[in-house]
Amino acid sequence: MALDTILDTLEVTSDYTFSKTHESLVASAIGKGKQIQKLKQLIDVSSPKRQKQYWKTYHCDRVKLQQGQKIVGSLCRKRWCNHCNRIKTKELIHAYKDPLKDLGDLYFVTLTAPTVKARQLKSELNKRYKAFTNIKDNIRKNYKTKIHGIRKTEVTYNEQKDHYHPHFHLIVKGFHEAQLIQSLWLNQFSKASIKAQDIKPIDMANDKSLVEVFKYATKDVTKDKTSAKAMDNIYRALEGIRTIQTYGSIRKVKEPKEEKEVQNLITWKQPTNDIWVYDEKEKDYLNAYNDRLLYTNDVVSEIINKSQKTSSKYLNKYIESVKLNR
Repeated sequence: MALDTILDTLEVTSDYTFSKTHESLVASAIGKGKQIQKLKQLIDVSSPKRQKQYWKTYHCDRVKLQQGQKIVGSLCRKRWCNHCNRIKTKELIHAYKDPLKDLGDLYFVTLTAPTVKARQLKSELNKRYKAFTNIKDNIRKNYKTKIHGIRKTEVTYNEQKDHYHPHFHLIVKGFHEAQLIQSLWLNQFSKASIKAQDIKPIDMANDKSLVEVFKYATKDVTKDKTSAKAMDNIYRALEGIRTIQTYGSIRKVKEPKEEKEVQNLITWKQPTNDIWVYDEKEKDYLNAYNDRLLYTNDVVSEIINKSQKTSSKYLNKYIESVKLNR
């Protein structure tokens, strides 16, 4: 079995890593291999103009420059890049977690409306953005209150029906405000079902709860399991649209700076100056001499042997179960 296949299915554990940084880079390298497969599919179905954008993500953090113990890679900052999305989520949590905690009494709100075809997606997104702006202004003018929080756009795809589902996730201060938003949303979209909307309290006593909700609320605009053509349709529809929007007092918080580089310290190798390039088959970064950045040859052999033993174990169990059921 090829190493790239093994690493795709093998859980990354401390058995093969030396530190948290090393473990993070190993996971990132495995993730990059999966993302390259996704990008190849997107490139195949997209226009020449968009192909150039997807190729930029192909090169995202593909080359790492090592200076001493410091290693640096460049980021593409594209919304379809899983690697950059994880970094962006960390940036957003760092910037907005404490201001949201200071608000208190937070609710997680989901606003939906009926699904649409691909040709309707762009106009429907614009319609829903305009509807939310009307709701915000209505609450401010007629209910003498403001919305404080964050709104995020997500689009999912139903392959069976070939329908797209644009919807909003919000973290909002106040149950009264959350109910108002939901009620006015349903007034704007008469065909929307109240059962499809959702309001859930966020446990303010549990710091991890807010972080997990924030991670969920600010996740990628789509899902990786979506077909390449559908993903391309979604990214085209979202072009020029701001998917994360802050409101009220959160708006006054300084927006997080989008870093263009990712830096790490290498503690498992001798300090040196080198250039490391990602190898898709090896799921690792190699230099000009084919030395590995993340794995040693001994570790690779151990991973392969463990995978073969695990496969043999499950095969033997399967054979025993067949014998028992004869």
